[in-house]
Amino acid sequence: MRIKKMPASLSNLHELMAFITDRAQETGLAAETINRMELVSEEALVNVIKHAYGSRSGEVEVRLKAGDGPSLSVEIRDTGDAFDPLQKPDPDTNAALDDRSVGGLGIFMMRKMADRLAYRRDQNQNVLTMTFFDR
Repeated sequence: MRIKKMPASLSNLHELMAFITDRAQETGLAAETINRMELVSEEALVNVIKHAYGSRSGEVEVRLKAGDGPSLSVEIRDTGDAFDPLQKPDPDTNAALDDRSVGGLGIFMMRKMADRLAYRRDQNQNVLTMTFFDR
């Protein structure tokens, strides 16, 4: 397992994403799988950076675990406010744009693009695990 922990700041997003992409390439994942992983991982990281800590500072930790197939699990941890994104209902994508509420499409996209998505609260940490396989 590879681990990178940094302050939860948009200025660190590029470095965190490079960490994920480099490991995905080393694992031998197909370009399409890496593209899905990058979109979902960036959405999850930006959510932590923008929302987990409110006005206070905090850290985000990324753990990467390669599997067979090939596959890669991306685990994102933070000690911010408890938030289970999997409890948020899917938006009504058939509703007229004026009738839709703001937000929620990022989590919807994460559900559709990750092959496995799991959340748990572990010792005051939000732990979001996203797993990607070549399709």
